[in-house]
Amino acid sequence: MLNEPGISAYDLQFRFLDIPVRIAWGFWLVAAILGWEWSRSIDASPAMTSPGAPILLLVWMGALFLSILVHEIGHCLAFRYYGLESRIVLYHFGGLAIPDSFGSWRGARQRYIGPNEQIVISAAGPALQLVLGLLTWFLGLALGIRMELTSQIGWLLGIELPEMPLPSSALVFGAFSATIFVSTIWSLLNLAPILPLDGGRIMESILRINRVDQPTRMAHMVSVGTGALLGIWFLQTGQPGGIMFLVFAASNWQAMQYGQGGF
Repeated sequence: MLNEPGISAYDLQFRFLDIPVRIAWGFWLVAAILGWEWSRSIDASPAMTSPGAPILLLVWMGALFLSILVHEIGHCLAFRYYGLESRIVLYHFGGLAIPDSFGSWRGARQRYIGPNEQIVISAAGPALQLVLGLLTWFLGLALGIRMELTSQIGWLLGIELPEMPLPSSALVFGAFSATIFVSTIWSLLNLAPILPLDGGRIMESILRINRVDQPTRMAHMVSVGTGALLGIWFLQTGQPGGIMFLVFAASNWQAMQYGQGGF
């Protein structure tokens, strides 16, 4: 379930920044499932003029596509910095940045991606995604649009930021809301110490740097515990994503049992 899906006639393929990008049809299906309740809730607001839940769902899917694509571009640019070309696949579990084989090095600065380099590569994706979220938030502030992130940042900083009015258009509110939510909350969750998430890869690299005995097995063990706890918490609070974290926990448990070195 976590591996790259096979190529289908329904996939969309293009290049961006000379990086091959493939969008599997399952990406759109899962995006629609995840965004349907969100689009209905925005559509139901009496304070804004709505184009309808189906249109708002397309806005959600577009924001999800943009945010995850930016995330994977961050990984690919980091790969490129270390001399390795890569490609992007967006699929039912999000996105993958897949490096080419070592036979395709182009003037590489080095021929070994060690744990220090892996930390940079893993962190580059969520970092660029967070930048997208913050830029969208700053744009919203400039336009005077109410955004949930404004009150959350005010709470974290212990200050009271001015509350902006809701825009008249649910389309505008939905575009900002979806882009900021996916680019901030999802990128932070991606940093959880769970393989194969970026946080899990960073954790494994730190274990290797500190010469911990059997770092990959230790990373799997932490991933099982963290994935199970987050999965149960999400299910108990009625938040989406609980099943996904339980799948991560089960995959790490299976990898540990069969002595796999990673994903």
